[in-house]
Amino acid sequence: MMRLPFSLRRLKPPRRLRVTSQGKWFLLITVGVGVAAINTGNNMLYLALSMNLSLIIVSGVLSEWCLRGASVRVRHAAEAFASRDSLLAVTCSAGRKRFPALSLSCAVTLDGIPCIARFPEVPAGGSVTRIVSWRPPRRGAVAEASGAVSTLFPFALFEKSADIAGDVSLVVYPCPGEADCPETGAEDGAPAEGDAAAGRPGPSIRGVREHKPADPMRDIHWKASARIGRWMVKEREKESASVAELRLDLPVSLADFERALSRACALVLRWEREGRPYRLLLGDRLLAGPFDPGRRAKALSALALLTPDEIPRERDGPAIAGLRPSSSRLRAIVPPPGGAPA
Repeated sequence: MMRLPFSLRRLKPPRRLRVTSQGKWFLLITVGVGVAAINTGNNMLYLALSMNLSLIIVSGVLSEWCLRGASVRVRHAAEAFASRDSLLAVTCSAGRKRFPALSLSCAVTLDGIPCIARFPEVPAGGSVTRIVSWRPPRRGAVAEASGAVSTLFPFALFEKSADIAGDVSLVVYPCPGEADCPETGAEDGAPAEGDAAAGRPGPSIRGVREHKPADPMRDIHWKASARIGRWMVKEREKESASVAELRLDLPVSLADFERALSRACALVLRWEREGRPYRLLLGDRLLAGPFDPGRRAKALSALALLTPDEIPRERDGPAIAGLRPSSSRLRAIVPPPGGAPA
């Protein structure tokens, strides 16, 4: 984001003021009353003129009172994928204000895409969150945001706005392509160890544990719950499952690289839905493993922030652009369209 030199920033006004259509009529009437008061010398017209001018001053003071001390924060309300509609949570806070902020409108621009959120009232010392739609044009990190906070309070005669600019921590995932990975040569392999790499819960009951909010009702152990006096659920043995590998190799062009990332994103989402353990590799470097906490977010973030310069070249054999799902259950090489299997 470009910033003005310090000497010019000092000359830049801290607020912008726009006269609304109602304000234009009000100013026109005020000028007419002033001209009539001067020509006639009528005290009632002078009184009306002073009242109109007082309303203009009160409007400026109250609008500044609404804007000062307000802050805006932007975060993801759901996972964001490139070229797909997503949701942003825009939070307006008035933590340093002794009085509520009224009739605020926040316009935030992220990667050239404007998002507008309106806040009729933000309580003093509190915050209000609005969910807005956003369609990110590309994958990757969104590090900066710019925009303005404006208000029409109290009389909608003028719209006063203040510029906002700051750092945000938003990551846009690649647009999922078609997960058309054929499971050729599939065969049973060695199961992975640990709960993170295990498959779905099996029928065997290992014991009981205390109930958690995410546990289904069908797993409640009624006899143990009645005996202990707390909700207890059945703890089942995990079925063993082999770990799939998703390996990224050299791209031959930027288009093939983005296409490969889209297909990798689709595979990660599909395996997450199926509950299948997997690991994501960049050459020989592990990006996300089956035992990692938050594996889904870690794998998708790695794909979102990946650049072509980070992809290593294969030492043996021809360079292939695309994905290599390789494990005891997935041995197919999936190049992008136009590639050939190794």
